[in-house]
Amino acid sequence: MPSRPTLLLILSLPLGAVVYTVAAAAMAEVFPKEPILSLLVPLFVAGLAMMPLLIPFFDRKAREDLAEYRRQQASAEPRDIDGSEKPDPAKETGAPTYDDPDQPGGTDR
Repeated sequence: MPSRPTLLLILSLPLGAVVYTVAAAAMAEVFPKEPILSLLVPLFVAGLAMMPLLIPFFDRKAREDLAEYRRQQASAEPRDIDGSEKPDPAKETGAPTYDDPDQPGGTDR
């Protein structure tokens, strides 16, 4: 059985269609000579009516993606763009890193 956010997502489309038809009929009565208003205003109103039903679904998906990202960040070591481990320049060449203020060759302070 689908979860509550999924059910709300499924119900949002019929709700949007009903709200659009009601708003289009109302706009046609109020402004019969303005066809652009008869199209855009009902779309806006239908979108506003659908938003409370769509937000829980996208919120759940965003939380799942964020949890997966945090899991990957916690388990991963520093990697380069191609997936290989980043080399430490100080260990390979013996050159000083500029992170340590006690080593010579740092920035002028």
